[in-house]
Amino acid sequence: MEQRIKDYEDFIKKKMNSPTDDLIAYHDKMIANFQHERFIHLIIMLFFVGLTFVLTMIVIFAMVLVKMDYWMSFFPMMLATLIMWILSIFYVKHYYFLENHIQGLYDVSKKLYENKAKAAAPNNDFVIDLKSVGQKLKKQVEKVLTKKEK
Repeated sequence: MEQRIKDYEDFIKKKMNSPTDDLIAYHDKMIANFQHERFIHLIIMLFFVGLTFVLTMIVIFAMVLVKMDYWMSFFPMMLATLIMWILSIFYVKHYYFLENHIQGLYDVSKKLYENKAKAAAPNNDFVIDLKSVGQKLKKQVEKVLTKKEK
């Protein structure tokens, strides 16, 4: 999965300067696929880490309740707990990778849309500055309201 995301990031960064509608649609679809994968990994990771904590608590309580003379009888469970902790650490690392790279794809998506807007209006004649539009609209509304008061 990690290699698929890295390969896709390389692909989309090469194509980012000349975005088409098909490329943007494909990118949105890929983000949706990666988001689904991330969500599934989140559910599995939470279950796995929760199971690791439960197993750890069982081992701790069992060792407290039973004399330490019999600790060898808990060795298989302690070994399973250690293995679960190691696997949990790697699973959290993998989820961390998924989360960060999908967040990076959101930035790529923003740049794709910006490049598409620049390509559509190379002279910036048709690019709308929303802040200035909002200020103009506010002034017009104020004028209308002051005229009605008079």
